[in-house]
Amino acid sequence: MAGMHHAYLPDQNLIKLTINMKTNSILESMSLSIPSLQAGYADGSITPVDVIVEVYRRIDARGEDHVWTVLSDKQDALESAQDLLSVDSRSLPLYGIPFSVKDNIHVQGLPTTASCPGFSHFPQQSAVVVEKLIAAGAILVGKNTMDQFATGLVGVRSPGHPVNSFNPDYIPGGSSSGSGVAVAVGLVSFSLGSDTGGSGRIPAALNNIVGLKPTPGIISTKGMIYANRSFDCVPIFALTCSDAKRVFDQASGVDINDPFLRASQQACSRVPDSFENLVVAIPDEKNRQFFGDTLAEQCFDDAIGKAKSLGAEVTEIDFTHFLEAGKMLFDGPLLAERYSSLESFLDSNPNQVNSNVKSIVEKAKQYSAVDLCNEYYRITELKALTRGVFSNIDILMVPTAGTIYRIDEVAADPVNLNTNMGYYTYYANILQLSAIAVPAAIREDGLPFGVCFLAGPQCDASLAALGSTWQQSTNLLLGDNAGFR
Repeated sequence: MAGMHHAYLPDQNLIKLTINMKTNSILESMSLSIPSLQAGYADGSITPVDVIVEVYRRIDARGEDHVWTVLSDKQDALESAQDLLSVDSRSLPLYGIPFSVKDNIHVQGLPTTASCPGFSHFPQQSAVVVEKLIAAGAILVGKNTMDQFATGLVGVRSPGHPVNSFNPDYIPGGSSSGSGVAVAVGLVSFSLGSDTGGSGRIPAALNNIVGLKPTPGIISTKGMIYANRSFDCVPIFALTCSDAKRVFDQASGVDINDPFLRASQQACSRVPDSFENLVVAIPDEKNRQFFGDTLAEQCFDDAIGKAKSLGAEVTEIDFTHFLEAGKMLFDGPLLAERYSSLESFLDSNPNQVNSNVKSIVEKAKQYSAVDLCNEYYRITELKALTRGVFSNIDILMVPTAGTIYRIDEVAADPVNLNTNMGYYTYYANILQLSAIAVPAAIREDGLPFGVCFLAGPQCDASLAALGSTWQQSTNLLLGDNAGFR
């Protein structure tokens, strides 16, 4: 009898081991896209606990990749996942979905550093948007590296920085560098960044993912370190437009404690979800700039052809006033907003701030209050011009980035190359536009290329639907092209 009992136990253990190996095998090759996880939860093949274990395994397997400034305690994340086991997976829209946030967004219990260790402090409470997503069932994995104080579009202005998910010699894009890479390489399902002049779009383009940049004021920015508080916004990085839209639905909405939230939440209905008869504007040829990058230029030409093949009417517009608005971001009195956010820390800790960041922000000292007034008057005029443009078109399509640079190239010319990265992005928030960056092609050199669709205020959901149509037509692998679909 004892012998029989002894022979029975290994069989049971073998069964458990086989099940665990099967689950591990499934998870190790599994995409973290929201539909993939929801399907697994629905049929019982995986649980949130399984997913969190796998997420931390993937993070550990990559070693020090500088994607993270701090991780949530693994045990805390597992307890959050465990708590969900007693909840119907259909009852929460983001049930068991792992996510991360850029390290200028506050999370209670974790330090906020803005990728400047000397600035590190523990906030009293989490940002409103973080609380909303956790309440919807999402599980926070950690905080992501960024260009220090969100000043940069290259992703290398921090003590340690991530690299491009396709080629480590190239920049990951910033300032939400870690947030973009975390999604691209399959560490989280989605991440939050911040976008002042392109930081929710450039990392998406350079890592072959989606970046949904909402209209400023649609998602609460209460609880973060600001760059330009009057038009900062919280973008969403995801593998697909539909995933980004699902997160957007939970993240957006009224927050009476955020004085910068838009009073009206009326959605835009002008942008259809089909390219059939869509009027797509592109920058006029003399203002199209690729900085000598013929591969990027060819990819954009191909994207124009694709839009036409999908039924769109493509028309050129004068891009001059968009560029004028964009130049205001880092070359004018609007820098006063950045300086106001950092003044006390800069004064007391001047040697702890990245030299490029410091030189840019302190340029604000040369401008007067009158200069700032005149700037805002001109911005109002440019917004009126923009409304006129969008009265005759459905969307504006631009390259998300006109080129991509190697890390050593940026080190040799940090200011000019950073400015080049913002050529097609800087103006969007100043002009209160909605935007979504979507993958468009893999270049001949193996690097990704993306386009950005822009529309008027509060067209966020419509752009996400149109972006889904575009993504379905491209048939590209998602993320870093390593097999995660």
